[in-house]
Amino acid sequence: MTVKTGKRVLEKWPDGLVTVGREPASEIFGEFDRILSDAADERPLQTLLASYPILLGPLAPPGGNYWCLDRPELGAEYIPDFLLASITSIGFQWVAIELENPNERVLTKAGLPARKLAEALGQIRDWRTWLTDNVAYAREERGLKDIDGNCQAFVIIGRRSSLDSKQIKKYRALSADAVTVMSYDRLHDAIKNNIHNRKAQHG
Repeated sequence: MTVKTGKRVLEKWPDGLVTVGREPASEIFGEFDRILSDAADERPLQTLLASYPILLGPLAPPGGNYWCLDRPELGAEYIPDFLLASITSIGFQWVAIELENPNERVLTKAGLPARKLAEALGQIRDWRTWLTDNVAYAREERGLKDIDGNCQAFVIIGRRSSLDSKQIKKYRALSADAVTVMSYDRLHDAIKNNIHNRKAQHG
C-alpha cells in the first residue's frame, strides 16, 4: 500500500496502517477464541494480535483508519505491547496497550491489585513519565506524532471468572486517570460486537 506523506500520516511507520472496514473474519475471531482458551500466558495472544491488528480496532481512538505499532521502543527499557494512533481534527490521538497473562488473578483476596496488575500499572506510569520527559524525541526521532504522557492506556489481564461478586466495585475502581483495566473476555466481546455490527451494516 502506498501511503501519502504529510501531517496526517506516520511516515516512520508506513506498515502500521490499519484500514477500517476490513473487520476480522469469523475464522480469525475463532482463532482468537481458541488461543484465549488454551493460552498459558499472553505471548500467543500478542503474536495473533500483531498478525491481525484489526482485532484491536475496538480499543483504537475514534477517527477511522488507525496505526498499530507492535512493541515500539520508547527508549532503551520501555516497550509497550502496542501503540494505537488515530488522526483527528486536533492531531493524532494515542492509546498504549499492555498485555498480561489471561490466567492471572486481577485482585488479591483483600481486594488489592495482584502482583502482575500492579506491575503493569507501574509500567504505564513509567511510560508516561518517559514520554513527558522525552516528548520531543518521541515525536521527532521515533515518529510518534503528537504523543504525550497523558495518552490513554489499557491493561488487558485475566478473565471474568477470576473475580467474585464482592470484588466487582473494587475492580471497576481500578480504571482511573485514563487507564482502563479490562479482562480478555471484555476484549473478546468487543471484537465479537465489531464483527456483528459490520455484518448488520452490510446485510
